Parts: sequence; structure tokens; C-alpha cells
Amino acid sequence: MAELIPYGLAANLVTKLGSAVIHEIGLMYGVRDELTKLKNTLSTVRDVLVDAEEKQKTSDRVAGWVRRLNDVLYDADDLFDDFATEDLRRRSTQGDRGRFGGQVSDFFSSSNHVAFRLKMGHRIKAIRERLDDIANDISKFNFISSVIISDVQVRNRGRETCSAVEKSHQIVGRDEDKKKIIELLMQSGSQENLSIVAIVGMGGLGKTTLAQLVYNDQRVASYFNLNMWVCVSNDFDVGALVKNIIRSAINGDVGNLNLSLEELQKRLQKELDGKRYLLVLDDVWNEDVQKWGQFITLLPPVGANGGSKILVTTRSKRVASIMGIDSPYLVEGLKDDESWELFESIAFKKGEEKMHPNLVAIGKDIVKMCKGVPLVIRTLGRVLCYKNHQESHWLSIKNNKNLILLGDHENVIHSVLRLSYDNLPIHLKQCFAYCALFPKDHIIERKLLVQLWMAQGYIQPSHKNHERLEDVGDEYFKDLFTRSLFQEVEGKDKYGDAILYYKMHDLIHNLAQSVSNSEILMLTNDVQTIPERVHHVSVFRATNIMPKDLMDKPIRTVFVECESTDEHDITKKNISSLKCLRVMKISLEQQKLLASLAKLSHLRYLDLSGGSFENLPSDITRLKQLQTLKLNRCFKLKELPGNMKKLINLRHLEIDRFNKLTYMPCGLGELTQLQSLPFFWVGMNESDSGKVSWHKKRSMGGGLSELKFLNNLRGRLQINGLSNAATRGSREANKEANLVSKQYLERLTLNWSQQEATEVSGETVFVIESLKPHPNLKELVIARLLRRCEIPELDDE
Repeated sequence: MAELIPYGLAANLVTKLGSAVIHEIGLMYGVRDELTKLKNTLSTVRDVLVDAEEKQKTSDRVAGWVRRLNDVLYDADDLFDDFATEDLRRRSTQGDRGRFGGQVSDFFSSSNHVAFRLKMGHRIKAIRERLDDIANDISKFNFISSVIISDVQVRNRGRETCSAVEKSHQIVGRDEDKKKIIELLMQSGSQENLSIVAIVGMGGLGKTTLAQLVYNDQRVASYFNLNMWVCVSNDFDVGALVKNIIRSAINGDVGNLNLSLEELQKRLQKELDGKRYLLVLDDVWNEDVQKWGQFITLLPPVGANGGSKILVTTRSKRVASIMGIDSPYLVEGLKDDESWELFESIAFKKGEEKMHPNLVAIGKDIVKMCKGVPLVIRTLGRVLCYKNHQESHWLSIKNNKNLILLGDHENVIHSVLRLSYDNLPIHLKQCFAYCALFPKDHIIERKLLVQLWMAQGYIQPSHKNHERLEDVGDEYFKDLFTRSLFQEVEGKDKYGDAILYYKMHDLIHNLAQSVSNSEILMLTNDVQTIPERVHHVSVFRATNIMPKDLMDKPIRTVFVECESTDEHDITKKNISSLKCLRVMKISLEQQKLLASLAKLSHLRYLDLSGGSFENLPSDITRLKQLQTLKLNRCFKLKELPGNMKKLINLRHLEIDRFNKLTYMPCGLGELTQLQSLPFFWVGMNESDSGKVSWHKKRSMGGGLSELKFLNNLRGRLQINGLSNAATRGSREANKEANLVSKQYLERLTLNWSQQEATEVSGETVFVIESLKPHPNLKELVIARLLRRCEIPELDDE
């Protein structure tokens, strides 16, 4: 079985090996040459990964080579992550908050680190030797480097389309779609330019069939002087495309057409000149603007009659976008009654359904599972048609959790959907496969998914305009969405605001499970064994799987979103043995279990929402790589660690109002990478620090000045306990909240008291004036004041 190739991991390792810090570590260890060789070897291996992915589909030996490579890449990632973590720890201890990759002249200089140095040196050497063995096998498999062939295309096998509608096809539920598209084609357009109509939808919805219906309609045939149909598929070769258009135009064989592009253009213009033509380009995958521009310039100007059109079918909105189409025609799934009509016409002979009311009931349940996708409905209908109406077989399909596992018919569906994956840019493949972590029909928040991708290292940093990882991740998601791999779901967030969530169509989810192979496992009672090579585990339903089965695996994700029984609760086991974890979502109760999390030095994402604990232990701030910390619905939580400022990579501290917090720790304002901080509780102001003891000052927490340098905050911020700020002598400190510099905030709530409303005073008005927000703010709410007060203008001008 084909293995998932961690493209992002390989790219990140090459980047790390080229960094200054690794270079200096190499000098200190005396392994500089080892690291140089490792980087060169890894670069060579990386360049053949695209070809290796394709060849492993038909070669078990190549698949074995990929498995060996994956093991080395994961081990190497852990090794260099250890370097980064140790560097960050030492910098934090020394008060140097410089980023990883700076000068490290004193790195590991203490004799206390000799053992660590020796251990790391041995690990580097071992990984380099393993990678050399893998690289030596490249020539055996005749891998093609993607550096030599810059635009490697996955070849499309066995899927050719034509303009004729298959006679065996009963077309259901597309009359209105057909009518609307014909109207678009017959609209009078510009006399100078071609008009393009794009039909967009995910695989299996019947885009090609719909285009065939339109193409063969009598009105269309009589409106256009010349109709041409070309199946483009994933190989958008301009020369080959022009040749196929010419063949379709003359409706015959024209030989090899071994002509230059200029000669082909002249031949094409000869065939099309003076004609109002319709050109159907079916199954287009090209997202290269230059290629499309080159192609469109080869077509002749619209004929003397005007009104020539191009009709395109594609799964990707981006394909339509590069053609200049902002509003493509989106094809939806069939309605329930239409789905049943189609299924019934295939699974039963006319009138036969009346003789099998039991099968009709089962069949209607099966049809609902098909989610309105005609290709799936047809495939299942044909399978059941040939089973002599055996109820047991119908039930077995109804109870099958994966509708595509239907013997030979699986290939019919899978080959269509697999194209969506094969044509993804390499940096998106792991991102897509990771979505198999969630169950079918699970509603996914885009921000969450991006945070998880970041934690796994799937998102490649962009040096363009210093773009945030989150922005790059959003682009990744948008790319997957425009390829119809996600569907929008309208909903509301925890604040009651309208928001778009997302989900995967069941068939797309099946595809994600298929390509993720054994790397991602959703634990259920149906799981009998834990795959040896599993890296990501999720639990969305109580399971009988014993957590001890996971402890010796290289697990990188534990995502638990359910309540477990005491006997099988993963939180009761030794969490600290999961040394490779990057992502953990889990509800904890025992304080000692919280302390054990500090040993998971690779953690980037930690969600402890729903936990029954009163405080987070200070040891948790040893997680120097932590990017996201979520503490929602922690009803007993009273205190955050006083040394939170040591979490120097923290970008998202997501806390809701359902807790007992009354202040934030001093030093929080040093976490200048923070982008999410929905709630902030005001403690003591710096100007009051001389009035109380150090211990009392610590217990009262930080003041508004902690917000001064947090200018990357985005979205929503609610400041609670502002009555603590409205005290004599605190005016300068209040101004230092510097809200006017927080240009990315959209909603700001100023909450005077957690308990009861506060009387308006002169100090109250001053606090409001000192908390003047940036003009970009969309919403300002002032809460728990007994009477109205004047709100200052948001714009200085």
C-alpha cells in the first residue's frame, strides 16, 4: 500500500540544516562535515519524492523505500527539534529571548551538557548513515528528479471523455441546470472577446454529463456554426490541446500534426475563422496563468457573427478564476427524491420495486448515504442490480462505513476522486491527509485546522512581506476549498456571531483516509490493533482500546474529544512517554498529570479545554515550542503560571469567560507573538507596586500595561475588571495599554466588573479615554457601568 510522503517535513529539514545555528552546532560538535553531507543527501532525496510517490503505487519495493525514508525523516525532525528546544531553554534561562537561528557561541559550553552533546553527536551520525543507505537506492529505482523536470505531472490513466451522453445513463435532476447553462451560452456577448462559462463541482457530481447534455441540445447545435469537445484532464499541454481542437473541428484524423505552435495556430484559425463556435474543455486542472494566457491567444478572434463561447468543466474554483471567471456555475448534489429516482431506475427493473418493499426501505437508507452524488448512486445501483435482490447483501452495503469499498467498483469512484489528490501541490498533500483525523461529517473550524498544520510543520514559512504562518495556512485552506475538498457550513461561534465552518463530503473524507494510510488512526471499538507506523491518533467516541497500546508508538497527535471510561481513559496512563507529541487535545483532572506534560518538549498545540484543575503548574512553561494553548470551559481555573513569559513562542492563548480567573500573570506582555487573547483580566498596576509586598503584587497580577507591546492581537479582546484600573495614580499605566496601536483588533469589550455594575466617576471616564482603540475597530462594547458616559472619538483627526 502506498505511503504518505511528508513533503513539508523534508523541506523544513533542509531549511533547518542550512540555518546558522545548525552550522555553529556542527562546529562545536566537530560534526560540521556530517551535517553538510546530511543536508546534501536530504536535498537529493527530497528532489525525487514526487516520482517516488507515483512509482510506489505499482511497486512494493518503492513503497518499502518510502517507509524507510519516512522513519528517518521523523527521527531527524525530532533530533533538530531537540536542538531548538535546548537553545530556547538556555536563552530563556539567560534572559536572552533571541530567536532560534541566532548566534550560539556559548551553546553547550558548560560541562553539565557534555553527556547531552555526546548523545546528540551519536544521533546525528546514525541518521546520516541511515539516510545515506536510502539515497544509495535512488539509482536502483530510476527515480526522476523534480529539479530536472520542473513541472512533474501525474499522468491521467484511463479517463477519457467525449461529447456523447451514454445511452445507459438516466439523467435525473439536471433539467434546471441544463436550462441555465444554455441561457448563459446563448447570451449575446462581446463582439471582440470570447465568453467563458465554467461548471465547477467536486468529482462525481456529473459535471461532464451536464456538459454533454448541453452540448447535444438542439438549440445549442443550431445556435453555433461549429461545436468542438476536448477532454483536457491534468496534462495542460498547449500544443497537444490545439491539435485536439483541430481534430474535433474537422471531425476526423489529421495525422500527427507535427507542426510548430505558430503553424498550429494558423491551422486552427483556418478551421475557426468566421464561425460562431462552441468549444467544450472538459476536466480542466490547469492553474498556471501563463499557460492559459498562451492558449487563449492562439484562438482566433470571435467570428463575424460573434457569440463564440468556451464551456469548461473543472473541480477547482481556482481554475475558473485564472480564466477570469469570478462567478462560475456551481453544481450541487441531487435532492433526495431525485437521488432515489436515479437509484431506483438502475437497481430495479420497471415495476420490480413493488415486489420488494423491504429492499426499497433499505435502498432509501443507502441513497441517503450517497449524499446526492450521481456517480456513487449509479455505482451502488449497478452492484445491487446484479445481486438478485439478496437482502443480506443490501444490508451489508447499508452498514458499510466506507461506501467506496465495493470490490471492482471501488476503482470507478476512487479513480475519479484520487485525481483531486494527485493534482494537489505537494505542500498541500499532508495538510489534506491530516483531515482524516476527524470523523465523517465533523464540522471543522478553519482556524483550528491551520493551528494543527502549523504544529505539525506542514506550513512552509513565506518570506513574502514577512507573511505570518497563519496567513500562509489560510491560503493553504482556501486552495483546498476551491478544489471542492471542503464544503461550507453556516453556523455561529461561541460568541453567537455568524461564522462559516467547513466539512468534508463523505467521499472526500474516504479519500483522505485512503491516502493517509496507517499514519492516522481514529480509535473506535472496531479497531482491533494499533498500526506499527501510526503517528496521529484521535478519539471522538469512548473506546475499549487500551492506551498502553499507544505508548511505544511514535505518536505526534493525540486528539481526544469525548469522555472516556476510567478503565480506558488515556489520561490515566503515562502521558509523558509520548515523547514525539506535537499536538495534544485532552481533558485532565489530576494536577500530577498536568505536571507530566512539561516533559513533552516537542508540543506546539495543547488544548486542555474542559479540564477540572485550579491552576496550571509552572513547569508547563518548559514547553518552549508551544504555539497554541487553549483553556476553554475550565470552570475551576483560578490562576495561570506566574512565569508565563517563558512560553516565548506562544501565538494563541485562547481562554473563554467560563473560569475563576481574576488577573493575568505579570510578564505576559513579553509574549509579543500573541495573536489570540480573547479575555484579559486586569490586576494590579505598576504604579501601585510600592504599596504592597512582592508576594501580594504577584497575587494581584499584571495591569493594563501588559497589553502595551501585544500589537499582533487579532479578532476579539475583552478586558475584564477595569474597576481595578480606575484607581488614583494609575493613569500613566492605563495609557500604556496602547490599544490605539492594535490595528488588527475587530471587537473590543471593556468590562468594568465581574460582579456588579460600577458607578461612573472621573477616573472611569479617564480609563475609557486612555483605552482609545485603533480606528480599524469594528465593534466597541462598554459593560457594567450604571450610566452612560461619553465615548471619545476613535480617529485623532
